Amino acid sequence: MNEELSAFIDEVYKEPYSLIFNNCIDKSLRIMAKAESLGMKTDFIGCIAVLKAKRYRNLPMVSPHFYSEIDGKKVDVALDPIREQRYCKNSEVRIVMPVNIPEIGRAFFHRIGFISRLSRRG
Repeated sequence: MNEELSAFIDEVYKEPYSLIFNNCIDKSLRIMAKAESLGMKTDFIGCIAVLKAKRYRNLPMVSPHFYSEIDGKKVDVALDPIREQRYCKNSEVRIVMPVNIPEIGRAFFHRIGFISRLSRRG
């Protein structure tokens, strides 16, 4: 990755996590938009995350989670540094059943003929 994107990812990582306004979806989409503007290939991955809550004696927590892949490399910055102290590092989150969202969308719309119907209208 180039320096401009790395600096942007670091800025987004340091922003406080918020379940509503600055969650894993928001952070991932912003990073993907920046990477795409720099001409990089991006993917949006949805999964089930299992993370350990340190403050609750490493009780495993399960939740839906999203992250981005840029040129095939995983970029997961959902939790900010303060939240990483309470739970676990972003790199330690266990990913279960990762699904490439754009790939599923393309396959679904291709299967039902949505794309071919749109092209016939024009």
